[in-house]
Amino acid sequence: MAIDLMREFLNEAHEQLDMLEQLFLKLEEKDDRTIDAIFRIAHTLKGSAACVGLKEVADFAHKMETLLDSLRKGEVVISESVCNLLLQSGDVLRALIHGVEEGLENYVPPEYTTIINKLEHASDENIIPVQDNNNACMKLFVRIGLDLASEMRAARAFVILKRLEDIGRLKISRPSENDLLNGQVVPNAIIAVVEGDIEEEDLYECIAGYPDVTDVDVRYMVEVREPDWMRYKEYGCILESKGKRIVLDFMSGTLKLDGGALGFLGEALRRGWLLYSNDDLTFRVLSRLTLKQVA
Repeated sequence: MAIDLMREFLNEAHEQLDMLEQLFLKLEEKDDRTIDAIFRIAHTLKGSAACVGLKEVADFAHKMETLLDSLRKGEVVISESVCNLLLQSGDVLRALIHGVEEGLENYVPPEYTTIINKLEHASDENIIPVQDNNNACMKLFVRIGLDLASEMRAARAFVILKRLEDIGRLKISRPSENDLLNGQVVPNAIIAVVEGDIEEEDLYECIAGYPDVTDVDVRYMVEVREPDWMRYKEYGCILESKGKRIVLDFMSGTLKLDGGALGFLGEALRRGWLLYSNDDLTFRVLSRLTLKQVA
């Protein structure tokens, strides 16, 4: 008996669309399993539609799949606008399938072109370039407290900075190695930014055993490059849900203390995120906002 491939596709598509509707209700929870499940449905619909010659359905599902893959990899923020776009995409998919059932050849709903363009550009609008999203060049922020009773703090700080250079690329340090060598400062703490294929645990194990070290705080660094506070808040929350401890690194000229920025900073402090900048003025402002000096 011949198999009616189109009928099989339509039956399966309706099941997949019903599942999508249920999953879309969970999108705001930002659960990785929900994104994975939506991705698998888009992937399945793309392949099945291509098999029965439904190019518009396959192309549209492919655009959804591409965006969802970026969400899975953490390259794109699961923002409110992205959630709304995926909801609209589900409506377009259902309309496309309905057009097939009605026998409307090459039917596309009126919003098809608009939504497919949004899917193509969603990554550009919602991506946050944190170290190129590649763990091989991850930046970690390290704060190392030193024993105030020790007379060897400067020497110990220099040795620790050299050790950090051995296990990664030391990008920034406060104080600098030159300041320590010239005897210009006896630090109470060291702040360093280390880049490379390093895990937080490796830095803890490397530093915590040194004499005169009282505490070590290692955090994942998020570079804040523009005043789009909602996006950075959402991105930070995603990283936090994955077990990352966060420090926000404000690039020079980014921070202007208007209502939006103060609200963002207040939320960051409430969540226990550290605030940092390599720009001296911004660093001093942030240190005052946290009501304590961090160096």
